Amino acid sequence: MSINIPDEIIPGRFLVQGTRPASVSPPAAAAASASPLLISETSLSFWGGIDPLTGIVVDTSHPLCGICVTDTILCLPSGRGSCTASQVLLELILNNKAPTAFCFRDVDGLACVGAIVADEVFSFKNDVCIPDMIHIGSEAYENLLKVKSRCNYGCILSNGDFLIGSSTTRVTTKLQSMEHKNIDSTQVPRPFTDAEQNMIDNATTEAQRMAYRVLFRYAHLGLTETSAPPTYLDITQAHIDGCTYIGPGGLEFTERLVQAQGKVRVSTTLNSVSADRRHHQTLGVPAEYAANSVALGDAYLALGCQPSFTCAPYLLTTEPAFGDQIAWGESNAVVYANSVLGAHTEKYADYLDICCALTGKVPAVGVHLTKNRQPQVILDATDMLDELLDAMADGDSAINLEMLFPTLGHVCGTLSDGKVPVLIGFDKNDKWASIITRDHLKAFCAAFGTTGTSPLVHIQGVTPETKLNPNLTTQAMQNCPSKQVTWSHCEDTFAFLNQTDTSNGENITTGIDLVALGNPHLSVEECGNLVSLIQGMSCSVPSSPPKKHPNVRIMACLSREIHAQADQLGYIQYLEDFGVEFINDTCWCMLLDPPVIPPNPDATVLTNSGKYAHYGPGLTNRNFRYGSTIACVQASMTGEYATTSSIASSTALPSWLAVPSKQPQSRSYTTFVEPSKDMVYLLSSAPQSRWMDSAGKSLWVKRSIGRYALEMVKRAAKR
Repeated sequence: MSINIPDEIIPGRFLVQGTRPASVSPPAAAAASASPLLISETSLSFWGGIDPLTGIVVDTSHPLCGICVTDTILCLPSGRGSCTASQVLLELILNNKAPTAFCFRDVDGLACVGAIVADEVFSFKNDVCIPDMIHIGSEAYENLLKVKSRCNYGCILSNGDFLIGSSTTRVTTKLQSMEHKNIDSTQVPRPFTDAEQNMIDNATTEAQRMAYRVLFRYAHLGLTETSAPPTYLDITQAHIDGCTYIGPGGLEFTERLVQAQGKVRVSTTLNSVSADRRHHQTLGVPAEYAANSVALGDAYLALGCQPSFTCAPYLLTTEPAFGDQIAWGESNAVVYANSVLGAHTEKYADYLDICCALTGKVPAVGVHLTKNRQPQVILDATDMLDELLDAMADGDSAINLEMLFPTLGHVCGTLSDGKVPVLIGFDKNDKWASIITRDHLKAFCAAFGTTGTSPLVHIQGVTPETKLNPNLTTQAMQNCPSKQVTWSHCEDTFAFLNQTDTSNGENITTGIDLVALGNPHLSVEECGNLVSLIQGMSCSVPSSPPKKHPNVRIMACLSREIHAQADQLGYIQYLEDFGVEFINDTCWCMLLDPPVIPPNPDATVLTNSGKYAHYGPGLTNRNFRYGSTIACVQASMTGEYATTSSIASSTALPSWLAVPSKQPQSRSYTTFVEPSKDMVYLLSSAPQSRWMDSAGKSLWVKRSIGRYALEMVKRAAKR
């Protein structure tokens, strides 16, 4: 289909039909609501992307940054990133800051859930105006992009079609001249099936009935008149992302579920909330905000959820098994569960996650089904990764691989454009198997979930489904498009996350006010790594206990469970003595204001998280830098962070892969034992480091990644 100017009507289909003045006939209502168009070719994460209080786009990476979406028709390929899109839209609606309508290329359940909840739960409020949300498909959206410079206004017709024109006058005139009979027909939502209605009728509480209605309306989003009726799967567990407080709407929704006697039907963990529930006063969190956060958490606990309060539920003892059907919210956790653990979950929007937990069911759609877990696009990083291995083997430069994974994840999320990707390149050399850790994959998945829409990414030879089914990628390579992943992609991404220009190659030194670690929450291994790095950088002066710089705060988020495990190993006390401040229950995406965030608007935050480097500038309005854990520890001791911008090429690796140069020299080493993992961490200044098996036999010899190379070796015996 092509748009024939002056026809200017794009066939569409309602995902959510908004509220219209009942006294006005559909054509007149449509003309009366002609609104400015905001058309983008880039998907947008509502959380960290749109301020729910003002309606202004705050995502600094997005072309619409700085523009207010209120009372516009916002046209996007889809949402992306955070599961909190539904919360943001609900607050926009309740604050009267929402767009008049949304036009999506893809069916976007994340945003639609916010409108569904507004309709199901808040429609009794007279001033609630729910936006229309339509789907037009890929071909029509491509044509919309072609005419966006000529069409500045539009409206959604009562049958779901999209009328666009160069002015409000043109839109109104065009509508009045139409003689198409279907313009006067209202698109009727598809009714619930008999099976769905029976589940509603047999619900044991009003909360469960409400949850079923929201769940079923979500399941109907992608259906046409000829689609088969939806079916549902039983789940083994849920993880709730909607427990973060971003406004009164979410608290009221959850408290209504409690009042309606809601109880979860499966094991259900809670994501990070908006304040450390035990130490918010010490951290200086404003009393009203902390009280609302605690009240929201209490409401979810009253529904029967577990007090896990972590954005990394895959680090808990309750992690799902391969093939489990689950309902998880929190974008990084969803990507990790699908990709690394092999569990099956869609990216469940806030509010929908608790509805799944209350009913114990999910729609049998998306990556819950094996057929939909097949790769749809090839991301080929073979050349880039081969160059990296060659450089490591050559030993001419000290290489720190840590930054590769979040940077590459961010790139892959962007390049996948909503499709399930398979990344190839790590499978070409067996050496990668001895290098890649779960923490590497945690960082990769978090960054992928920030820019990607797909809840799943395969990594050939690394993630379980590619190992169990080698034909998975072979078949994809025969049938799917392929994109090259290059150092240029990674360099551009690093420059964006580090807020630096890559064009001049100059050394850039920045004063650091806050070092922010733990997004996603730290693992026990990462806590041990921090201890090792600090000891390594300070052991040249053993008589002086290592301390952070007095003008720098270094803060880390982690769950209560991981905090307790790290404390038993002595990591917490050591790190606190150094000056690390630990925060439980919440995470950096919720810590938005002073005093945790530096009060000076010109302050600079340094993080090793690709996710936080992406969202942080828009959430906090502070300057950000992006560097490795080594660089973070070093900056916490010196108060400065130095990077050298450089353009990557086929003959030169990015400068940010290099180990920071200002490290104290030492010839000593220290070991840290983690009995529960049967591992020992060896901090060594040896000129060569080895990955060793339990017999001490070298599996692969590589050059040291710096004077202080952190190795993991299997314990051969108790020490």
